[in-house]
Amino acid sequence: MTIDRKTLIGADGTFLGVGDKLPAQEATGRMSNETRRLFDLWVAAERRGRLPRLAEFPLQRIADLAPSMLVVEVLPEQHDYLYRQCGALEAQVRGGNPVGMTVRQCHEGDVRDFVLDTYDRVVASGEGVIDLSVDINRDKGYVCTEALLLPFSETGEAVTQILGYVHYVEAGGNLSPVE
Repeated sequence: MTIDRKTLIGADGTFLGVGDKLPAQEATGRMSNETRRLFDLWVAAERRGRLPRLAEFPLQRIADLAPSMLVVEVLPEQHDYLYRQCGALEAQVRGGNPVGMTVRQCHEGDVRDFVLDTYDRVVASGEGVIDLSVDINRDKGYVCTEALLLPFSETGEAVTQILGYVHYVEAGGNLSPVE
């Protein structure tokens, strides 16, 4: 599936200004400082070319980013992704906590296809992907400027979980995470 640059409008009135989806390694110069901190920590966690295990990832070193993070479990048989964790700011901006639901249950139409395509890229490549789209969600007080998706694996090879960090800017100009 190819989605050209356009604006997607969700059923709930959210706007997604489709931008670039790039391998994270190619976009380090375009990342916010917070996103770069998370990416650099993930790169350092790789073990001899094997994907890191989420359970061993030092999340405490980036605890200040936790409100804007989420974790999905890969469901290859269903070609879907199950939300396992969702930070408080991420849940607020979405208008609800998606934990326990799948991407297909949370999104529909073009937005669902866009989200699935982004996760699929992470699974297929085994590499981090940054989505430089601008999103306006249900909570109009925040604008998403980038989303970083990082693969993790219980086996070290096949992607079994994806950690996502969404960088938000408050409509008033303050950067996330919000205290």
